[in-house]
Amino acid sequence: MTNKAATDAHAISDQEKLFAQENFAELFEEYEKDSQKLVEGTVVKGVIVGISDKGVAVDIGAKSVGFIDIAEFKRDGEINEGDVVDVFLERLENKKGELIISRDNARRYNNWHFLKNCLEDKTVIEGYILGKVKGGYAVDVNGITCFLPRSQVDTMLLSDDTFLIGKTEKLQVLKIDEIRGNVVVSRRAILETQRNVEKDKVLSKIKVGDVLDGVIKNITDYGAFIDFGSFDGLLHLTDISWCRVRHPSEVLKVGQEVKVQVIKYDEDSKRVSLGMKQLQQNPWETIAQRYPVGAVVKGHVTNITTYGAFVEIEEGIEGLVHVSEMSWLKNNSTPNKFLSPKQEVEVMILDINPQNHRISLGMKQCEKNPWQAFSDAHKVGDIVEGVVKNFTEFGLFVGFDSGVDGLVHVSDIAPGEPEEVLKKFKKDEKIKVVVLGSNYEKERISLGIKQIDSAAFREDLDKVDSGQVVSCVVINIKKDFLEVELDSGLKAVIKRLDLSKNKQDQKTEKFEVGDRIEAKVTLFNKVTGKLLLSIKDMESDEHDIHIYSGNEASSGTNLGDVFKAAKEEAAKEE
Repeated sequence: MTNKAATDAHAISDQEKLFAQENFAELFEEYEKDSQKLVEGTVVKGVIVGISDKGVAVDIGAKSVGFIDIAEFKRDGEINEGDVVDVFLERLENKKGELIISRDNARRYNNWHFLKNCLEDKTVIEGYILGKVKGGYAVDVNGITCFLPRSQVDTMLLSDDTFLIGKTEKLQVLKIDEIRGNVVVSRRAILETQRNVEKDKVLSKIKVGDVLDGVIKNITDYGAFIDFGSFDGLLHLTDISWCRVRHPSEVLKVGQEVKVQVIKYDEDSKRVSLGMKQLQQNPWETIAQRYPVGAVVKGHVTNITTYGAFVEIEEGIEGLVHVSEMSWLKNNSTPNKFLSPKQEVEVMILDINPQNHRISLGMKQCEKNPWQAFSDAHKVGDIVEGVVKNFTEFGLFVGFDSGVDGLVHVSDIAPGEPEEVLKKFKKDEKIKVVVLGSNYEKERISLGIKQIDSAAFREDLDKVDSGQVVSCVVINIKKDFLEVELDSGLKAVIKRLDLSKNKQDQKTEKFEVGDRIEAKVTLFNKVTGKLLLSIKDMESDEHDIHIYSGNEASSGTNLGDVFKAAKEEAAKEE
């Protein structure tokens, strides 16, 4: 500080002191100076004896006048010389002999005691919401910063309560910690008190079916809470719309005005359940007439999940295309490999359940089934060209241009050990195969290679005829059939019912692997080499011959008697 500035400051100070001394006698009588005790750490009264741009001079009746920064009087509005104000006496005299007083601290001191009284008396106060802090909001109550927890903002936890910032709200003091200087206030307590009075009056008149106007107060995963002023009601997710709503925020927002209907009221708990869709016509009532099963319609994808995709076929009406109904060929692929959100698709109505608001849709049904197309184009015995796609322990898969594939069982490739047989082929190798059978409903195609390439196999087939009795060895025993091998190496099957004419002997467990038996060829496919044998049919043929021979030797018997006797004997055996 320059000498000139120091001289000016002392001059101003002397002027202020002189001014204070001239006016003090006059102001002293107004606030009863003699009755006031000057105790440090308390609030005392003082008279404003001077005002400048830098500060305010206040006389409290001490040895000297105290000076307070002008900023501390902003809350007081306009001030004038001669005004009596409360100030906090911090020090009567510091090391420099100065009086230390504060207008802000006096206000805090008074407000602190005011808040303590409000806590005891449960008096309603007003506070200005300053902004967010951890766990809630900071609130200014006459210069004291209080804490408003989020749980005390409203009667329920709001998903968005930022609308409170910058507003003055009525509050109630919940707790005061004098050691830490903390004050906890509640807005919720005020709302509950106000609402409880009005709530009982309103709810006593409410009934199911009433249509009410309210405002969206809060949105959760399971619905939205509607504020009606004196009470709240729950609009559940399933009662927002007749169409599928994944989250309430898709169609609702906080602060939105809505019209709802009371669909349930619990008098004991005072809970009100609301509905919006009940005020609209149910589109599912006529859905079956508008979309018959088998109809092909267009729609757009609204949501994709791991198990399928939802397609909206009209406003508010969605159906599910399960992943298994998206493609004839790629059933193991994820839905997002077929579709993207908002994509327009053609679908077929597979099933409708109006009661549960469900529609099953299919995409692959709008295209020709490639498995059926293969069956229509290729009959048993046709030779086709394909590509080796994959190997398994029981054979190899051959793929075709249409996207379908078929299995060549190891037994239909070539004689020899399976591992050695499969080593002759490479992945993506082009090969020719013969169609042994196809079932488009089960999406299965049986193929063969040895039927084309093996001359020995063809020779073995030429040695077999339907109706022929052959000798074979049991190589495998199952519950319902025997697998046998002819001397030529051809494999055949004998079904359980074909093991004997006698039902009691139709048991596979009476055979052992290695047993040699004779049976009649009942089914023989020259192309595939498929053989079915029957011991039962062979026994029947032998029985017929026996009956015929025996009756031929007897006299006086005609052919009709022979057949009649054979029929009766067969009936007895059965």
